[in-house]
Amino acid sequence: MIEWLDLDFSETSPVKQVNWKDSLNEMIQGVEGCSHITFARPLEMPHRLWIIIQWLSETQRNEFHRTDTIASNAKKTLYQYSDNVHCSYRLDYSIGKIISAGFPYYLDPKLVHEVWMVYFPIYTLDAVKKQERQLPLLTDFYENYDESNPMTGIVSQDIAWLSGEINYHGVQCQRLVWFMKWKSKEAEELYKTTVRWVAGHEGKSSKVQLTINIFIDDLKSIAMVGYETWHAHFEDLRDVLGIRVFNHPALRGTGLGALKDTNELGNR
Repeated sequence: MIEWLDLDFSETSPVKQVNWKDSLNEMIQGVEGCSHITFARPLEMPHRLWIIIQWLSETQRNEFHRTDTIASNAKKTLYQYSDNVHCSYRLDYSIGKIISAGFPYYLDPKLVHEVWMVYFPIYTLDAVKKQERQLPLLTDFYENYDESNPMTGIVSQDIAWLSGEINYHGVQCQRLVWFMKWKSKEAEELYKTTVRWVAGHEGKSSKVQLTINIFIDDLKSIAMVGYETWHAHFEDLRDVLGIRVFNHPALRGTGLGALKDTNELGNR
C-alpha cells in the first residue's frame, strides 16, 4: 500500500526547521515493511512537500503506527505536521510493476511527473468497482512508434485509489490519482498539443480529437466532478542519502545483510 504525506514547506513551517530526511532514513533503515520512500516539491506549489511511502503490506504499516518506539522522529516531525495523509490500498497499473511516478527505478533530471487528482461521486466509483470497468488512460501505443513520434513522450501511467471521502464543490467524493511520467516538459507539451486519436462513442460517428481532450471526456463520462493537476520531479531517498540496499525489507531476518551506507562500504 501507499502513504502520501502532504506537508507545509514554507519558511515558517516546523518541518523546514528539522532534518526531515534523517527522520525518513530512520524509517527506511529500521521499519519492517517500509520498502521505498520518495519525495518532491510540486513545481506549482514549491511551499509544499510531498513524501510518498510504499509499504509491503497494510499490516506492517498499521504496526508502525501502533508502536511509539519505532521511528519516533518521523512520527513527531512528519506525520504530526502533515496537513493530509493520503492512503491508497488499490493500484491499477498500465506500465511497470509499481507506481513509476512515486518510485522510479532510475532518476533522470529531464523526467517530469504529472499528478492528476480527480474527484468522483462515491456512487460512481462503487459502480466502476463492481463492473470492473477499465478507467480512462491517455493513448500510449508508444511501442509501435519510433522515438521521434510525439506519442512516445509519455512513459507510464498508474492510478491510485485514495481512501476516505471529501466534500468537493458540494458533492461527497472519492479521489483517484493518475501518476503520469513524461520524458520531459517539452515532450508533455508536444503530446498534448499534437497527438490525436479517434474518439468513438456508441450511436455516434467517430471523429479525430486531441487525446488529452478524449481523456477528459472519458473522465466526464463516469461523472467526474472536477480535477487538479501538478508537476513534480520525484527523488528517491536512498539515492539522495547514498544508501544501497543489500537486503530488501521483505528479506530481513534471512541473514543476507541489511541496508548499508555507501560511505561505510567504501571504508571496508
